[in-house]
Amino acid sequence: MAKKKGLFSRLIEGPERSEEYASSTLPSNRWQLGWDVLKTNFSKLFLLNLLIILFLIPLIALFVFRYISIKYDASVYPFIQNMGLGFPGYPSVVGLSSSIIITENLKFFALLIVAVAVASVGISGSFYVMRNMVWAEGVFVGSDFWKGVKKDYGVVFLSLLFYSVILFFSVMSISMSSYLIDVHASVKALLYIAQAMSWIIIIFMTVTVMYMITIGVTYTIKFKGLLRNSAIFALALLPTNVFFLLFGCICFLPLLLMNVTLVFVFGIMTVIIIGFSVFVLVWTNYSQWVFDKYLNDKIPGAKKNRGIYKRAASSDNGESDISIIEKSKLTSTPIKPITDYDVELYELPESFSRKDLEKLEETKAAMRRDSDLYVEEHKDDYKNKENANSFESLLNNEDGKSDNDSDETTGNSDSGDEDTTAEPNGGDVKISENNKEENKNGDGEENK
Repeated sequence: MAKKKGLFSRLIEGPERSEEYASSTLPSNRWQLGWDVLKTNFSKLFLLNLLIILFLIPLIALFVFRYISIKYDASVYPFIQNMGLGFPGYPSVVGLSSSIIITENLKFFALLIVAVAVASVGISGSFYVMRNMVWAEGVFVGSDFWKGVKKDYGVVFLSLLFYSVILFFSVMSISMSSYLIDVHASVKALLYIAQAMSWIIIIFMTVTVMYMITIGVTYTIKFKGLLRNSAIFALALLPTNVFFLLFGCICFLPLLLMNVTLVFVFGIMTVIIIGFSVFVLVWTNYSQWVFDKYLNDKIPGAKKNRGIYKRAASSDNGESDISIIEKSKLTSTPIKPITDYDVELYELPESFSRKDLEKLEETKAAMRRDSDLYVEEHKDDYKNKENANSFESLLNNEDGKSDNDSDETTGNSDSGDEDTTAEPNGGDVKISENNKEENKNGDGEENK
């Protein structure tokens, strides 16, 4: 029995925590995982939020410029003032407000491509970093951010560019319909229907492009398949998707109360500190749940429930244990003994040249080849030994347990089928057109 800490030890080292307490704090579902990432990586989320804001500055400035321009035109043009006074004489202003909106939208979308190109840097890097956080991997915000930009900028920019084109036609459709309604067109019912359809398209494409970003960051897939799969997820889970999109914007809600100064200032500070990174966290965590439930089972080698821990069967003392789902790759492959000195590394002299470095690299490559050869030669023996051990443990379980215990164990294994994981792939999954998948690690190299 472990000796209890004294008073001063508890004051310095903190209160005692049992192993059961430590295990119970591990996240066992997506809600707990999201909260765990938020409270344990707050400083990283703050730094990530600043990086996102840095690359969203052109896009935010474009929205602010459009808003100010519309307000200025509303104050200058004679919509209300001087009406009916006879002087000065103004022409008819029917449809003028809608035509001003159309003009401002044309200016806005002309500059939107440049703003999207810059914003794609922050979006690609932030979603890559957040994916690693949700997967419970070690994260260095600076280096991983630029690694994500290098790896995923292309797919993110193409997705946002496609979304911008759809958004342009939808917004112009709404503006043109408003203009025709103002000038008393004879088909107002059809124009209202057109506006409603345009808003539905905007909502649907917003959800679709969010899936395009997370799928593009998680998997390697061509643009056609990316668009098709994202549209399927967006349509099949539309109510849930809209809920989590709105839930991710929870930090932006105080900005709607512009008339309440204190609430508005609090909202601005919240957005600057953690607003955008919270949105990325919520959507990444949710989309990973969707992938685990509907996609990863169909991809050989894809991991499920990364970052989530599950409760194992209750022990003899009635207490449940927490075990990580993932299995280390070192326990599933043979390892060459370190006492084998057939291949040794070249030792660099104190003053070395380029030739010495080349010799060192050659010995490293030879050592890797020798290790891979050892794995190939002993793979079958290792599998036979592993199967024999599992068979022996099965016999021990059958000898040492009653029928009720066996049924209970079987029931636990059946209920855990949904939580079983595929073999570790270390990162992204590559999906080819022939439905053959190849595992890739986070740097894009194939796992052998």
